[in-house]
Amino acid sequence: MKKPMHRLRQGGAACLEAVRACVLLSWEASPFYTLLRLAGSLFPSLAAVAASLMGKYLLDLLAGSWTVGEPFGMAAVLLAGMLAFALCSAALQKAGQYAQSMQEEIIGGKLSLKMMERASGADIEYFDNPEYYDKLTACMRDVPAIGYLLWNALTALSAVISFGVVFLVLSRENMIYSLIMLAAALPASIASAKYVKLIYQLSLDQINGERKKSYCQSLTIDRLYVKSIKLYDLGGYLREKYRRVWEGLFQERKSINRSRTALTIWLECLPELAATGIGIALAFRVLEGKATVGDYSLYSGLVSQLWSSIFLLSSAVMQILDNQLKIKNLKSLDQFANHVADTGERTLERVETIEFEHVGFTYPGTGTPVLTDVSFRIYPGERVALVGLNGSGKSTLIKLLLRFYDVDAGQIRINGVDIREYRLSELRKNFSAYFQDEPSYSFSLRENIRISDLGREGGEEAVTEALEACCCSDILEMARKGLDTGLTRMLEEDGLELSIGQYQKVALARTFFRRHTALILDEPSSSLDPKMEHLLFGRLKEMTEGKTVLFISHRLTNISLAERIIVLEHGRILEDGTQEELLMANGRYAELFRYQQEHFL
Repeated sequence: MKKPMHRLRQGGAACLEAVRACVLLSWEASPFYTLLRLAGSLFPSLAAVAASLMGKYLLDLLAGSWTVGEPFGMAAVLLAGMLAFALCSAALQKAGQYAQSMQEEIIGGKLSLKMMERASGADIEYFDNPEYYDKLTACMRDVPAIGYLLWNALTALSAVISFGVVFLVLSRENMIYSLIMLAAALPASIASAKYVKLIYQLSLDQINGERKKSYCQSLTIDRLYVKSIKLYDLGGYLREKYRRVWEGLFQERKSINRSRTALTIWLECLPELAATGIGIALAFRVLEGKATVGDYSLYSGLVSQLWSSIFLLSSAVMQILDNQLKIKNLKSLDQFANHVADTGERTLERVETIEFEHVGFTYPGTGTPVLTDVSFRIYPGERVALVGLNGSGKSTLIKLLLRFYDVDAGQIRINGVDIREYRLSELRKNFSAYFQDEPSYSFSLRENIRISDLGREGGEEAVTEALEACCCSDILEMARKGLDTGLTRMLEEDGLELSIGQYQKVALARTFFRRHTALILDEPSSSLDPKMEHLLFGRLKEMTEGKTVLFISHRLTNISLAERIIVLEHGRILEDGTQEELLMANGRYAELFRYQQEHFL
């Protein structure tokens, strides 16, 4: 018996804490809307009891059971009072609904911004973690629960006050009536509480399935996949995958909802039976002359109001419990604590030297090392190419250098200082990078460039200069609204659709627009035609003169940009030298170079 009571106390305390937090959030969002919602929720309940009392006296007056000196005047006063309560109640309810919609929008907007901040600030490792995606999806879905919880708390408060007033007034006639209605309502409330937890837990268990279902659906409307879907005739295949996942989720939900309905449908009949029995008892009292018609109207109405209050209170408490679970789920996102700690205090004005010393690294959740005992040094203004087969660890070196991950072993130093001693913002502001999977943004052409360095001055001239430097003159000519032209037609009907190579040039312009003291280029010409590639590499050579550059490419014939080449294989450095030295050594680099050279012989 102690354990259930302990759990009940814990659950009650958790609900009260959740309600307290939501009320504080509501007050912070708008004190005026909070008070208006409170008035709109409480006044109608009290007004209903007052109107019932006035109705009793009016009926007694009309039936002759109550005599007064001025019956017409009293009738007019009672009718006016009932009308006033009704009008005030309706007005406050509407005002409360308005306040609710406005306040929930304010709270929802603020919480969504916080969730965006949380997601954008999370370590990159979590974006390779399905569990994190499931949790993040559930939390995004549960953000409205804060607003709902506040509304449920106000509803519960209103129901408690209404219940207390009605219970006292009804008890004046017969205490047993009140106790019977209370006892009749409890079983349905207990059953509902049980299923609230079960249904919410099921919704959490189904998050991964919901994401799979949404993914299949998103593929059919994503421009990136439309050509493949049409060519391979994948429409039916994707619909079938969606159907299988949906049917599995639906059957699970159907099962639990069917059992809930089967149980509660009978339990919720008990209050109706109790109210009918009380009504019959009241009718007999009127026929026996022990009560007036007004008494019958009042107490039978109060019985209905009592049941309504109990039902509202029960529903509100169940919703509080449900939403409290959702808020608990929102807080559980804290379990994904960042591992890349921003605890450094040093500033960094310029990248002079970069040094990897005995660096080892294994991606979280995997057991295979990606880098093992990697050591090399890059000197000021040196342009270095990282070369190797897929999976050799080239991109991982970049992720570690930018502290998207921290090393498991060894050290990475810039200017002789461990990069963990620099503030993250100081470290990263010195780098600009073009990543192999660099995305396009459905923003204006200007925004697509400026987002890499929002604090840079120079305006339109600097943006245009960056575009022209990366051979984007053809794009500027196509842009009918100039730099205000939107890229892609996802958000704008007259947006500009570019080729993959053109999007790549825009991304490179974005990279060079950013102020930097060191540059990272990961396959910067993978989608360009030979002529444009030749032209662009000439420009890149000019733009990177005197800068420290890390350059990754699988096209070995195009690494003339580099003054030095580091060859990686299976996470280790195999060779290190100039292209001439590596070709003369006739090792792995020379072998890879010949593979590509043969295509042109």
